[in-house]
Amino acid sequence: MKTKAILGILLIASIFTGCDKIDGPYAKGVGANDTTNTGYFRKVLVEDYTGHRCGNCPEAAYALKQLESQYGEKIVAMGVHAGFFAEPNSGGLFVYDFRTPSGTELDQFYGNSNAGLPNGLINRKYYDSNPIVNFTAWSSKVNEFINTPADAWITLEPSYNSASRAISIDVNTKILLNIPDSLQLVVYLTEDSIVKPQADYSLPEPAQYITDYVHRHVFRGSANGTWGSPLSVGSTFYPGQEFDSQFNYTLPSEWVAENMHLVAVLFKASNKEVIQAEEIHLIE
Repeated sequence: MKTKAILGILLIASIFTGCDKIDGPYAKGVGANDTTNTGYFRKVLVEDYTGHRCGNCPEAAYALKQLESQYGEKIVAMGVHAGFFAEPNSGGLFVYDFRTPSGTELDQFYGNSNAGLPNGLINRKYYDSNPIVNFTAWSSKVNEFINTPADAWITLEPSYNSASRAISIDVNTKILLNIPDSLQLVVYLTEDSIVKPQADYSLPEPAQYITDYVHRHVFRGSANGTWGSPLSVGSTFYPGQEFDSQFNYTLPSEWVAENMHLVAVLFKASNKEVIQAEEIHLIE
């Protein structure tokens, strides 16, 4: 990776069975000459806090699917299974454990499961000191962001070794507008199309569940910790700056590589509000 200056950090983190490594980030093009933002747009991170024993949660999943149908790639989605309704039961139908350490940490920080599922976060923005948004209001909150100019642009380039199940993730972050704040970059992993039981209160009693429910955007963990790492040293960013980062991760054996996605999230360090997100399929 070619750069003009090394500005970043080296961090080694471990999650699940993987050994995760971050090289960089490295800055390039640090002048303010490149201000052409044609073709860049804002993407909105929608986090659906859910649980397989939550009978109302399929409604939220449907609301998220509608947003994806309406806005396409402008929506970056994650389904975070956490709290009481995500707990497995040892002898019943819901034996699979969707929970993750990072998902639980996020849930405890924002208080989603304590507020009663389903609900979610829209770019992790606070509304009247509360970041939690009921799924019936997701569309209106997304509309507040969707057509505003992008502060930054993220490009993901993953490579995958099927023999070792090792992933290498190159991330380029380009600053488009002045940002008077420190920035954090985190790369999450999600898995699509996990077929497991799901409670659904819309079905007639007594069997209010779907045994072959397709769970989408399932949050699996992070390549560099729950809250990521600094994009670069500094508290102000300028148009034209670019930063290259590299992350390594090893997939656990039970995850289906063909269904994995990488989700990069760039957020302000001061209030954790997301200013840009990007998603890419691990195997195209």
